[in-house]
Amino acid sequence: MIGRLILTLFHARTAAHVLHLTTRSYAAHVALNEFYEGIISLTDRLAEAYSGAYGLIEFPETPYRAPSSAEELMEDVMAALNKYATKCWSPQDTYLENIADEIRALASGTLYKLSYLK
Repeated sequence: MIGRLILTLFHARTAAHVLHLTTRSYAAHVALNEFYEGIISLTDRLAEAYSGAYGLIEFPETPYRAPSSAEELMEDVMAALNKYATKCWSPQDTYLENIADEIRALASGTLYKLSYLK
């Protein structure tokens, strides 16, 4: 499950970059830039911390799916975190949940900028 979550987050970076390059909204362009620059370092921290506690991650084949909108992408990121994070580690591993919360904050902040800063 952690492998699927990590791949989902890595795919989100690519999707955000594509949306960043194709939007006609300056606010969306900037918000998506902040997201794709931030998501990789946070995802890498999560993967490394998880691997240190639980061992190397096995990655399933997960096809890339382009979202129809930037808002959908942020909602997909939040849904993946909510679906997988609670099943991937023990509740005592608060450091992993803290990193997941940083990713949630990045996605939520990006969703705010996409929704309200036109």
